[in-house]
Amino acid sequence: MQYIRCFFEQREILEVDTPVLSAAAITDPFIESFQTRYIPLTRKMPAEHYYLHSSPEFPMKRLLAAGSGSIYQIAKVFRQGEVGSRHNPEFTLLEWYRDGWDHHQLMQEVEQLLTELLTPHVQLGASCFMSYQQVFEKVMAINPHTAPMDDLCACADKFDLSGVLDKSDHRDRFLELLFSHVIEPALGTEAETGKACICFVYHYPASQASLARIGQENGIAVARRFEIFINGLELGNGFHELNNAQEQRARFTADNQTRQQMGLTERPLDENFLAALDLLPDCAGVAIGIERLLMVMSQAAHINKVINFPFERA
Repeated sequence: MQYIRCFFEQREILEVDTPVLSAAAITDPFIESFQTRYIPLTRKMPAEHYYLHSSPEFPMKRLLAAGSGSIYQIAKVFRQGEVGSRHNPEFTLLEWYRDGWDHHQLMQEVEQLLTELLTPHVQLGASCFMSYQQVFEKVMAINPHTAPMDDLCACADKFDLSGVLDKSDHRDRFLELLFSHVIEPALGTEAETGKACICFVYHYPASQASLARIGQENGIAVARRFEIFINGLELGNGFHELNNAQEQRARFTADNQTRQQMGLTERPLDENFLAALDLLPDCAGVAIGIERLLMVMSQAAHINKVINFPFERA
């Protein structure tokens, strides 16, 4: 923690603090928020539902929109249903935003921070930067942006994943299945030497943009975002941040429609965040899981080895 703070202090990036409790929640169908109630002591106000944040992203972007400049935060965050060797319902995120940068510039700074943090503990090979299309072409010889569903189903069969999904499922479900089970385990490990390395995968399908901008790569619409992997472990997720409130509202609404189709509760939109989004400057942001970083540093196989009081004993 001290080293991370020194890293940002040297670059004159301001540390900020934002609320853990919010009246709104993220709409992502695959991230479930903890919910609680605020009960006024006077009983003159109705009880209200609130949510523990899964990331400090929304209030941090409101600070950026208000003119904060580049900022970072180390925050406790919460996500339902995530207990296992790589997940704890309460964990720590390092999140930072670079005013005036794009995702390519931010990847270079992420590489610098991780290299300086890990080098005393892990022998690192050369960092790797590959597009989402390149990793699919390398492993499966298909273009994930244009491959027909028959090809995606054939790949699932080839890698013993037949029957996990139905052919009627959305193509993104197939891409995520193939990526997580076939591609991801080998990311961040040098094939020749077996050394750990920092691997960046960027330009995901536009349908997986989340809060990132959409751009063009070889005539194909792609999300201007990246993810970071070391030894098959995902460490973080970064965006060239979308600053169009109308487009972001449409994505949130689509998320809630997906949640409804999946039998999940719709989530209230963060209207304060949306009201500020058109004022968000051109910027890039990234969030890195501190516990997963500690797992790499200590070569731990289970997240409980790097948490003093894991969920089962909290």
